[in-house]
This record gives sequence, structure tokens and C-alpha cells, in this order.
Amino acid sequence: SNRGIIKHSSGQRTDKLVIFMGNTKIYEKHEKCKNNREELAMNKPPNDKESMKVEAEDLRRFSAQCLQSSGMNELHAVELADLLTKSDLRGVRSHGTRALPGYCRVLTEKRANATPDIKIIRETDTSIFVDGDGGLGYAPTMLATEKVIKKAKQKGIAVGGIRCIGHYGSAGHYVHRAMEEKCTAYSVQGAYPQYYPSNKDKRAATYGNPPLCFGFPGEEGAPVVLDGATCILADYQRGEDFEKLESQIPAAFFKSIGYTAIGTLLGGAFVGLADKRAVSIKERWPAARLGGLVVVMDLGLFTKSEEVSRGVDEMNRLAAEEMVPVSGYQETTLPGTIEYRNTKEYKRDGIPIGIQDLNRLQECGNNLGVELPWKI
Repeated sequence: SNRGIIKHSSGQRTDKLVIFMGNTKIYEKHEKCKNNREELAMNKPPNDKESMKVEAEDLRRFSAQCLQSSGMNELHAVELADLLTKSDLRGVRSHGTRALPGYCRVLTEKRANATPDIKIIRETDTSIFVDGDGGLGYAPTMLATEKVIKKAKQKGIAVGGIRCIGHYGSAGHYVHRAMEEKCTAYSVQGAYPQYYPSNKDKRAATYGNPPLCFGFPGEEGAPVVLDGATCILADYQRGEDFEKLESQIPAAFFKSIGYTAIGTLLGGAFVGLADKRAVSIKERWPAARLGGLVVVMDLGLFTKSEEVSRGVDEMNRLAAEEMVPVSGYQETTLPGTIEYRNTKEYKRDGIPIGIQDLNRLQECGNNLGVELPWKI
């Protein structure tokens, strides 16, 4: 049903679903113009006939082996494999193990540094500045995150800047880690001088799409996590039908243009991507033209931490009990609830992975000499 196409996406990547709500016909029409339905569906849970359930540990082990076979050291490979698997557990398929084959290609083709010399450039009681040396963004950004969590627990607030990195995946990785330590956090990835390498002849309404995330942990229930990106449209949502929306809801596009500009600056020029070092890294490792920012605040900075987390629980409860659901939906949930439910279910029953994605993983393993720990 149309509702099935969009329902489970409501708590996932919010940037991918603004256009789905109340505009299912646009989604369907656009979908017919694409060759890859799975790519368009992004985080739609695969149906039982087109998927199989895989244990999280099997995904972790296989992913780590593939990354090591691509040249990444064991420590970084295990860390990245764990983060990709956690995305799958939350149901954020677009940033889970679906991304593994692409990362392995980037490393084997030497577009990113498989063995970066990650360095702390500068550090204070409330900040840290990390250079990723042209590698993927996960390890240096997680290093900065771990450091600023400790600083925030001591000082109340801390910020980490990361330069000279490739894709760091879902911004939610770093916010979820901070929430585990009773902190609230914000993360964004940017570039310099703009998010896309070129915007020549592109529409202003699709001015970049930096990933960003805000999150507050709950006391007994789901957190509130806005894990998305700055543009109202997903990268694949282009064409006349979508352009018509510019005149129907112009304010939404003006907002997303502003969000993109600020996000790009925070994760770009603000973290040193305009300096000579960043330029030289981008020339040597073309997939490492990005930067990142992580801000962590102790949940008890202004009041008792349990009052804040109980406030999250109460907000979730009231939204569910009092609000009329969006048309076509059976319930009202705040962002973060669906991922919370998915994680509990998928840990218990296994992670549903689409057959197309499993085939891609198998091809990736075959290319790298890594055997699948499951049978398709």
C-alpha cells in the first residue's frame, strides 16, 4: 500500500521523507523514472519475500573482513563495521552495510587513504581538533567524539572539529554515542567552499545536503533524535514534479538553503578546510574533501540530568496521545522512536536485509576474497 511505502520511514532519515508526506503520487511518478527502486526506497523496510534476516554479529564480522581486505587496519575496520551494523539495527539502511561496497571501492581505488595517520592538531579543556589525513571520516570523528564526551562530562560542554576526511556516514553515529553517556549532542559534516564540488546551473532549491543530527536521550523510553540532512529534497528527487513544489512551499526551500549554508560552514571553513593542508589532502585523496563538527553537552549542565531525560519521555508520550497523526499514518511518533523500536526488534529477530543488498554484499566479498557467513 502507499502507506506501507512511507510509514516506517517516518522515524528514519527525515530529509528523505518530507516529500513523501501527502505527496505519494509524486513519489510514485518519480519512482517509475528510476531504474533502481531499492535506491529510491532508501530506508523502507524490505518485505519478507524480497529479504532475509541476518544476525548483527554476522554483518559486523563480514564487514570488518571486507574493510581489512581493502587495506584498512583492524581497529578502524572493526569500528566502522560496528557503526554500519548499528545503522542497520536502527533501520537506517541507507547508511548501514549497504554503503560497504562503496567504501571498499573508494579504498581499493585509493581515492581515500586506507591507512591514515590521524593526528590531534590542537586540544584544550573544552575542544579538540583532529586531522583525518585523507581517510574515511568514521575513525577521526569517533576519536573526536570520545574525547569531547569526556570533556563535556567535566566542563559541561565541548566541541570537536575534524578536517581532511571522507564520508563520515550518518551524523547520528556520533550523537548516539554521546547519548549513551547521558549527553545531548549535535553533529554535522560540511565541505569547502560549498557542499557540492560545483553548483553551476543547479537549482538553488537543491543547494547541497549536509548530514546533521541532534539528539536527546530518554530516561525509560525512546530518545528524540533528528538524524537527517539539510535539504527538503533527497539527492535523487529531481525533475519537473519536484520543481513545482518551489512555488507551492517556497518557505521550506528558503529554510533548507539556509540550513545547508550554515551546516556547510560549520563542517567546512570553520574546521580548517580552507587551509593549504586541506587543499593538498583533497588533491592527493579526492574522496577526502570533507570536514565535520561534533558538539556535546552534559545533560545535567543546567538542571538534573534525569529531569531532562524524563522530559524526553513525557514529550514522546504526549505526542503519541494528543496529536492527530499525519494523513495516512496510524500513529504520531517523534523522530527517534522508530529507530528505537527497530533496534529492539532486530537485535531479537535479526536484521531484514533486501536480497539486492545481499547480492551486492556477496559481490563485494567475492571481489575481496571474503566469504559470506550466511547463505542467500
